[in-house]
Amino acid sequence: MRRHCGAGRTGFPLGRRGAVAALGMVLGMVLGMARAAPVCAQATGTIIGRVTDKATDSAVVAAHVMLVGSLSGAVADSAGGYVLRGVAPGSHTVRALRIGYHAIERTIAVGAGDTTRLDFAIVRSTLQLDEVTVTASRGARFVGDVPASQAVVTTEDLRNRNVLTLDQALPFVSGVSFNAGDIDIRGSTGAAGGVGSRVLMLLDGHSVLTADGGEVDFTSLPLLDIDRVEVVKGAYSALYGSNALGGVVNVVTTPVEGPPETVVDLHYGAYDEPANYKFAGEDYPSFAGFMLQHSRELGDVGVRGVVEGETSDGFRQDDHSSRWFMRAKVDVPSGADRVVSAYALYTTENTGNFFMWDSSAFPTRPPENTLNDWAHDTKLSLGATVTPIATGTMRLQVDPYVEKDGTQNHFPSDTDFSFHDATKYGTTAQLTLAPSVAHTVTLGGEAAETQVQSDILGRPHLEDEGLYAQDEAALAARLSATVGVRLDAHQATGSSSETNLSPKLGVAYRVSPALSLRASVARGYRAAAAIEQFVNSRQSGIPVHPNPALHGETAWSSEVGATATVTPRFWVDGAVFQSEYHDLIGPGVIPDSGLVFQFQNVQRARVRGVDVGTKTTVVPNVVDVTANYTFLDTYDYGFKGPLPYRSTHYATASVNVLGGLTGLDIRYRSRVDRVLLFPADPRGSITLVDFRAGAKVFGSFVQAKVSNLFQDRYVDVMERTPGAPRTLFLTVLRSF
Repeated sequence: MRRHCGAGRTGFPLGRRGAVAALGMVLGMVLGMARAAPVCAQATGTIIGRVTDKATDSAVVAAHVMLVGSLSGAVADSAGGYVLRGVAPGSHTVRALRIGYHAIERTIAVGAGDTTRLDFAIVRSTLQLDEVTVTASRGARFVGDVPASQAVVTTEDLRNRNVLTLDQALPFVSGVSFNAGDIDIRGSTGAAGGVGSRVLMLLDGHSVLTADGGEVDFTSLPLLDIDRVEVVKGAYSALYGSNALGGVVNVVTTPVEGPPETVVDLHYGAYDEPANYKFAGEDYPSFAGFMLQHSRELGDVGVRGVVEGETSDGFRQDDHSSRWFMRAKVDVPSGADRVVSAYALYTTENTGNFFMWDSSAFPTRPPENTLNDWAHDTKLSLGATVTPIATGTMRLQVDPYVEKDGTQNHFPSDTDFSFHDATKYGTTAQLTLAPSVAHTVTLGGEAAETQVQSDILGRPHLEDEGLYAQDEAALAARLSATVGVRLDAHQATGSSSETNLSPKLGVAYRVSPALSLRASVARGYRAAAAIEQFVNSRQSGIPVHPNPALHGETAWSSEVGATATVTPRFWVDGAVFQSEYHDLIGPGVIPDSGLVFQFQNVQRARVRGVDVGTKTTVVPNVVDVTANYTFLDTYDYGFKGPLPYRSTHYATASVNVLGGLTGLDIRYRSRVDRVLLFPADPRGSITLVDFRAGAKVFGSFVQAKVSNLFQDRYVDVMERTPGAPRTLFLTVLRSF
């Protein structure tokens, strides 16, 4: 029987209601394709089983069980059990894998209407290798089969490093650094005060950038229920659109299933200020906080709630903060193939406003005329993942989301009271098809609308729409190729609409089970954030005017890389990369205006370099070492020199002892090659050493950590901003 499909509209409706119209168009297109796809009425079978540790016979929780060559997969529950439904009759290969274990494959015959049992006993690997990711292809793929540089930070990594927020762990990923709080992948980002991130931050696949500034707020991301954090490096707009100019970071949380569990985390710390750092009334400024999480199943509904609170004096005057964070996650029904997962998170925070020191003699004291400046920030994120179709050959997923953030500045030093209130709402719809064992097609679209109200931004309205397609196919037994393209449209109040085409091409070649090669070229894109385009204010006494003509920035990125397990105890991943950036957005002086600034498309630049990451087991289960190195060669074609706020050399190393709870972490970056505000100020390299020790005491994890052990005194990339002194803190974590 032949099915006919009518031709659909391919243009973008770019009016005041463009986002809403595009959303309907995208959903209609994807749902229509799903309905039009042939569906066989034949009876199917089911595979059930359990995944256990071969040495201990204990359950391997969250192990992935995948039907090779199809879209079917399951995650092992707290008892190690899994279920694969809708399996076509015949012979199938099933793979079980979990980070820290060797993957295993078995072949099984499934009959129509039958339930067949298949158990796996998997063996721990000497190296903690990353076997499966979902971000690089918007679907589960084996590492080595995707032409992208990736890294995975596991929940064990986060626990062992004793971090309080995610950004404290990400610098230990090769190619990732932070510039005065801004996340940077492979030199894509300088120091921008957080506005207009060139790295897309996701929570379970949903964007969690702020609505008005496109900023990453690490305090509003969960920590206790993270399964892993996936980092994809290089331009990735062909799948994710705006902000994925330098890469993507996706925080993947654990599913809500299994018996009730409560997790309590308490922490307390203090700053060991040098004598000339101390400010009035704070000899030993401190911070303290807690995290409380509870998960349970109510019938077939999994529910998880999280509450966090923290207060901090800060190590700089006027850098105090108090924060509350609340999060809820619901899976309906828990553990099912077509689960509906929804989340809500809310953050409220009062923070001081230390921007720059008063003088080098008093580096933790701000100028007297900015004393007592503070701000109140709120953030609300809502999102859901709905999977109405989930079979071995077809998967339809719809992801609606809402991002709302607000800021109220209380600056006695300014005459104006500054406030922002921004809301962004949108939906992504994606259809994934697997017409054969070696072929996957992904089609999708996204539409979003942003509304802003602010006394320094006005009331701008932004619309974004995008359509994307990707084809992944095996060209030979070990060679696969990926071709993709995305068309984005962006319009803001009072400005011309813009469209951008982001293609990509990549190949991956698995030379052997221990060695895989990759190469790719792709185009990246980032639309201007509302703050960049419409801000009309004074920043540190400098007037900043709006620029309605501001348009998006783009980049062409390419790389060649390899991943290899050289010996059973040594793993290495490396890549050579280059990016050509066009129309980079940055502050510039308005011609013939004196010192009046605005955000402009001011830069064309090149970044090229190498990043390498290694993992070595020195003594199994006793000592292991990880090390990363990144080399950057940057060039600003306008300035005829290096890009600002980048270093040439970055390196990290960690020595982990007795399972990783005890260890030494080292971070190094060479002298920043160029700064913008005070180029005559002295600056140097930064070397930070952290020591951590932990143990399990009466069922609780007790950890102590000393950051900046040797009290390095440094400028934190941005001029006249001191880095944190030696910091001591204690954490106690208990699950019951």
